[in-house]
Amino acid sequence: MDELLTAQEVGDALGLSTGTLANWRSLEMGPGFVKVGGRVRYRVSSVNDWVAEQERKVAG
Repeated sequence: MDELLTAQEVGDALGLSTGTLANWRSLEMGPGFVKVGGRVRYRVSSVNDWVAEQERKVAG
C-alpha cells in the first residue's frame, strides 16, 4: 500500500500552502487525493505522478 500524506506534508514538500491545495481540490486541479474518514490524504505515488506531469520540456 502507498504511504498517505497529509495536505500539510504535501504542501511542505512542494512549497505550497494547505489553502492552495484545498483550492486546487475544489477546482479539480493538483495531485489526486483520497478521503479517509472525512480527512484528505494524498498518495505518495499520486503526488509524484502529478509532479512529473508538471515538468516542462525545453526545446533545445
